[in-house]
Amino acid sequence: MGAKVTTGSSSRPKIMPANVRAGQVVSLVEVTGGLGPKIDTHRLADELGADIAVFLPILDAAELLGLVKKEKGEVSLTEFGLKLQKTTKNKIRLLKDQLSQIEPFKTALELASRNVEVTAEEVAEVAERHDVRWHHDRELNVSLIHALLVHWAIYAGLLTYNGKTGKFQEA
Repeated sequence: MGAKVTTGSSSRPKIMPANVRAGQVVSLVEVTGGLGPKIDTHRLADELGADIAVFLPILDAAELLGLVKKEKGEVSLTEFGLKLQKTTKNKIRLLKDQLSQIEPFKTALELASRNVEVTAEEVAEVAERHDVRWHHDRELNVSLIHALLVHWAIYAGLLTYNGKTGKFQEA
């Protein structure tokens, strides 16, 4: 049947914030590591030059990926975050395992492994059956999923993309 989107003991799927890009998360990790070991959330937002509304989803994504932890208004790098910070090339490729457990990447990988090629629309349809969506408007939801797959899954080496057909494949 469809993709199973529950994770471990939690009944809620892990969902990547819609408008966060890989470069933003890498910047957050590098700035946190440069200022660390612990940095105030508001200071970190200032250092990144982001207002809090833009910053919080970036922080959520970094935490979801296991790169940072938030405690009492302070942010610090995890061991994995320190490893990413020290890596000089292909930082996002280190995140392949984490990304494969987070929506929409999990569903896209499951579909791509069965169907060889998959569209963002197909990923959206399966995710919606499990009540996972980024926006209530169907067209905008597909667009957000497409952007996430392009900006994360390709960069991380999980999927490839054919711009002529608009389809993703396992990398």
